[in-house]
This record gives sequence, structure tokens and C-alpha cells, in this order.
Amino acid sequence: MANDVNVRLGRRLRLLRGKRGWNQHYLAEISGINRCHISEIENGKRDIHVSLVEMLATSFGMTVAEFLKGV
Repeated sequence: MANDVNVRLGRRLRLLRGKRGWNQHYLAEISGINRCHISEIENGKRDIHVSLVEMLATSFGMTVAEFLKGV
């Protein structure tokens, strides 16, 4: 069962990706994170390490703090 922070982080990731019109394949390509892994993160099914948070934030041109805002 997903914990609450994973669900909130997944929603944040999906929101940011959607605002840019990116699909999961494109985010996977620019971030270096497997598309299936991105899907699991967005669905709150996977714990995420700080290094992946940093990779995602960088992909969006954000700091980690900006990426995690509201999570």
C-alpha cells in the first residue's frame, strides 16, 4: 500500500509533467529514469530516493525545494 507522501509526490510529478505537455516517455528520455519507474512514482507505488528527486527536479529546471513544493 502506498504511503501518503508517495501519493502526494506522484501527484506533483504528474501535475508538473502535464503543465509542460510532456508524456512519460519524454520525461524518461530527458531524466534518464525508466518510464515504468516514472509511472510507478506517479501512481504512488514506489518509494523515491533523494537522487531521483534531484534528477526529476533538474529535468524540470527546478531546485529540489521547488519540485517538492506542496508535497
